[in-house]
Amino acid sequence: MTLLTGDSALLMPWHGPYDMILVGPLYGDTSLAWDRCMADWPGTAHAALRLRGQFLIGEGISP
Repeated sequence: MTLLTGDSALLMPWHGPYDMILVGPLYGDTSLAWDRCMADWPGTAHAALRLRGQFLIGEGISP
């Protein structure tokens, strides 16, 4: 198993396809670089999944 952490916009397209993607969605509430809204992030995640992969969205996930 490989666990990737970091900016999904940079990591996700280059390391797929994935069996599972678990995300805590960004809210874009701050000016911090990591808290920016990514255009169509669900579509990007779905495109990076294997045919029968799982896409899980969590609330309040912390490292």
